[in-house]
Amino acid sequence: MAYTIRKILEENWSDFCNNNPVTDYQKKEVEKMIHCSKHSCNSRICSSCGKRYTDQWSEQLKHYLFPIKHKHIVLTVPAILRPTLRDWNNIKIFMDSSALFLKNIFKAKVLP
Repeated sequence: MAYTIRKILEENWSDFCNNNPVTDYQKKEVEKMIHCSKHSCNSRICSSCGKRYTDQWSEQLKHYLFPIKHKHIVLTVPAILRPTLRDWNNIKIFMDSSALFLKNIFKAKVLP
């Protein structure tokens, strides 16, 4: 029997909720996904609805992009620093320093 994310959550979600703090939003989204009947829950975490949502978003987004080669870069923050970014001033500092870092990387031609 092949396991899916839905099946794993279906079998373990209530135990997880009993042993971990879960927000109302998280509970709502996971339960929508568990009870989804093929493309109807519209949850972003649902493997079928989320894929459809992402494909639609991507299709719409490409109309706003310039027809040039580009790179998609994701900057992550270590978990220990994430509480610091709840302050909007710190987010600006993070984004400004990230932009400067990327400018220097591309100027030095470190990335292809």
